[in-house]
Amino acid sequence: MIIEVVAMRKKIALGGLMMVATMVLAEPAMAQELSSSGVMNDVLKRFHDAAATWGPAIESAASRLFWTLVVISMVWTFGMMALRKADIGEFFAEFVRFTIFTGFFWWLLTNANQGMNIAGTIVQSLQTLGAQAGGLSNSNLGPSSILDLGFELYNRTVQATSELGWRQMATALVMELMALAVLFVLALIAVNLLLLLASAWILLYAGVFFLGFGGSRWTSDMAINYYKTVLGLAAQLMAMVLLVAIGKEFINHYYTQISENMASQELP
Repeated sequence: MIIEVVAMRKKIALGGLMMVATMVLAEPAMAQELSSSGVMNDVLKRFHDAAATWGPAIESAASRLFWTLVVISMVWTFGMMALRKADIGEFFAEFVRFTIFTGFFWWLLTNANQGMNIAGTIVQSLQTLGAQAGGLSNSNLGPSSILDLGFELYNRTVQATSELGWRQMATALVMELMALAVLFVLALIAVNLLLLLASAWILLYAGVFFLGFGGSRWTSDMAINYYKTVLGLAAQLMAMVLLVAIGKEFINHYYTQISENMASQELP
């Protein structure tokens, strides 16, 4: 199963890079048109819509597992107390503890993707935090937005080099190659962000089943691990957004240098 998932991710990554290469090798005007089409965002939306349809069935299965474990845990706990002839005070204390424990994990299950949307809020909050810390205007950064940054630099570079004479052909070639290299780096980041966000949606909806293990104290760690995994994935998204923010600063600095060089060459 793991090998199949890795193979699928490699195919998606190669497909994304081939798409980027096709757009780069096209005419600049065509590349500009394709860069704003939001192809990767559309793919991501399809992942989200498909994963959202899993929610009711998986949550129903998780609920059945939860209450099955609750019954087993209750029979075992109170049965053992009855065998050792515990007093009424001990029974009452254990009942309160058992009720609070069960209610807390049931709340985590029912509000994971619905109601308070705890898991989704964790992912969205850290992604927004990364965007704010990096100074990005768009807190809901998508793969297509990252790719558009690369196309913006590439198109600006092509526009700038088109004004150079044939004597500056070597300079123009170096500038375009550098812009092309930055574009491919941003394309890799965009593909990785696409895979990371797709994995997040799959985990948020399909992983709810593991919250069903919160019905028993013996298996409750598996339910907690679901939120730990969501938090780890959200931290990766925040790091990716911060990386994009650094890349955007580099692009702005590079374009400023291009503009200054062009202005100096135009001076008599």
